[in-house]
Amino acid sequence: MVERSDVERFIDDYRRAFERFDVARVAGYFAFPLHVTGDAAEVTVVSIPSLEAWLPQIERIVGAYRLLGVASARPGDIRIRLVTERIAQVTVDWALDDAQDDCVYDFNASYTLADFGAGLRITAIAHNERPKMMAALARKQAADRTA
Repeated sequence: MVERSDVERFIDDYRRAFERFDVARVAGYFAFPLHVTGDAAEVTVVSIPSLEAWLPQIERIVGAYRLLGVASARPGDIRIRLVTERIAQVTVDWALDDAQDDCVYDFNASYTLADFGAGLRITAIAHNERPKMMAALARKQAADRTA
């Protein structure tokens, strides 16, 4: 049975994996097929069939975090809804900070978590991170040109 403390621990472990830029560990938090809904210029929905198909995206995200100098991922408001004994819905307001604790950018993500018997795994994500990441990368590129 999924408990709130299990979900909180999962989110904290997931956060730490990103902070360590540990692509393999981050990948271990997902179940497949994974459904990703993003809101940028338009809403997109993608079904990721396998870990092998998802790894390049994790590598891109981790690479962008490295380039932007992300040192920590700080969860703000965390809302947990226990849907069933094995499924939870979690919404997190994230702030990505650099080594000086300045916010690089923030975003919101909602995760569907399921316990298949070996611990929680993410089965779906809805987020608004992409446009915020792209804007942060553009700012960094402009700052690098003027430096």
